[in-house]
Amino acid sequence: MITPEFLKQVCAALANGNARMPRVDASLRDAFPGVPFTVCSDNDIPSRLQPMAYGEGFVLYGINTGGHCAALTSVTEAATGLAIALTDDDD
Repeated sequence: MITPEFLKQVCAALANGNARMPRVDASLRDAFPGVPFTVCSDNDIPSRLQPMAYGEGFVLYGINTGGHCAALTSVTEAATGLAIALTDDDD
């Protein structure tokens, strides 16, 4: 389960431009075993979805892997992983 404390840890790991490092999702999976992470563009996320957290250059959205297919979620209790949505300078 994704908790507020976990979100703070991930935001700290992604700070200072680390969100744009190559293979940051793999590094986070190594740091937090069992938690799915993926990287995408914030432009690919539906605008109606509320972020769970954000930092300079990124926004975090929940991933629910409990069903047949993975789905984005803004419900912390339903999230089992995180999508790291990179923002453009224009956002």
